[in-house]
Amino acid sequence: MFDYLIVGAGLYGATVARELTDAGNSVLVIDKRPQIANFMELIAVDDSYAHYPGYEEYTGGRQ
Repeated sequence: MFDYLIVGAGLYGATVARELTDAGNSVLVIDKRPQIANFMELIAVDDSYAHYPGYEEYTGGRQ
């Protein structure tokens, strides 16, 4: 069971998901497209936190 379900993994869906997970919530993001934001591809989901190629560089490795 997740605290939040976000439909759409575009700019706003991804941003809201990030803010909610940073606040300690569990989030499930679903999208009809196989890619996130048209250029990043979802490769794994671990403990309700999505990992994207290059994401560690953006966040400095923090989760």
